[in-house]
Amino acid sequence: MAMWSAKEIVLWQEAVYYYELGKYEQAKRKFLEVLSHEPADEIALYYAASCAFYLEEIEEAETYAKAAVKSGTQKEICFALLGAICIEKKAYVEAEEWLLATLHENPRNAGVMAQYAYLMLQTGYEEKAKHLLAHAQYLGHDDETVLHYQYFFQRAYEQPMEQEETIRSYVRVAGNRVDKLVKLGLLALDKEAYREARAYFTQAYRMNPLDEHLVQVLERLDKLIHPMNWPERILLKTGGPSVWWIMLILCLYILAKLHWYSSLMAVGIFAILVCGYFWFSPFLYKWTCKMARRG
Repeated sequence: MAMWSAKEIVLWQEAVYYYELGKYEQAKRKFLEVLSHEPADEIALYYAASCAFYLEEIEEAETYAKAAVKSGTQKEICFALLGAICIEKKAYVEAEEWLLATLHENPRNAGVMAQYAYLMLQTGYEEKAKHLLAHAQYLGHDDETVLHYQYFFQRAYEQPMEQEETIRSYVRVAGNRVDKLVKLGLLALDKEAYREARAYFTQAYRMNPLDEHLVQVLERLDKLIHPMNWPERILLKTGGPSVWWIMLILCLYILAKLHWYSSLMAVGIFAILVCGYFWFSPFLYKWTCKMARRG
């Protein structure tokens, strides 16, 4: 970095502050102000790319990240970010090349090793993925990024006890407060504790109200915990629609075989009423929400 003025130092401090809070829109604006004074600053370019990535501005993120690679010597972090960007674009071959380039720069980068492991899991190389994750855990068992991908491995393999332990470890070491709350919210969702999950996601939203994903999650949770939608909660807790359809078909088949036609008719009418409720309840829910906002 060249010699900076007092104004540029304040801009940088504000940008990093917003970034660490997970307020990427505000952070990005500040980093772009820094770049207006120092357009070739590799670290500012990297952070601008990272903010754009978290804001799902993928093309912009890639542009800044590649500019950061050209501008300086911080290749390791830029290669890793480009790997993440390519994963988001589903350009998996290119993503693997960037991640391998990162590991060539630093073979002991536990976080990137875990990221590479998860890429292998996504692309169907399960045994290789498990081996890479084990090596990442050996390199940094308490590394924030390792714990992040370890959690999603455990979700993929449905290991609820291990997931909870991983999240507790993640919360102790993670620096991003919003991400901590999101992970705790996901853990609560896995336990079907929807009100607890909503509380965590609400806190995360208050810290980062520009995150559209958080808005969508909260809208979904509001709908799910609304008293009108209690049948949907029961449905989800008991295996989902496919299980209930199979049970209904079996029930109707058995009743028909036994010639219990009155019971068959009663079950059929009940099923029609339930299906009608599920079809009508979204419209009724929207109407009640609209009335509540007017009130």
